[in-house]
Amino acid sequence: MKVNFKKENPDAKAPTYSVSGDACMDLYAASSTSDVYGNIVYDTGIAMEIPENFVGLVFPRSSVSKTCLSLRNSVGVIDSG
Repeated sequence: MKVNFKKENPDAKAPTYSVSGDACMDLYAASSTSDVYGNIVYDTGIAMEIPENFVGLVFPRSSVSKTCLSLRNSVGVIDSG
């Protein structure tokens, strides 16, 4: 399936598959800031078009267990609307 995206930040990197046959793509941070609660907020710098009747899911990589990072809401759900 082809998913259209556009860069909204000149430093943005296109999503990529790490290995041929991967089920999903890797996203990359183009910038980061801290919010008022001390959380680090990452911005991919891209906008993606999720096809109607589909959903985009954002999960942490399995290697995140080797770091002190965590995805605060565990899974990001992006509806097509």
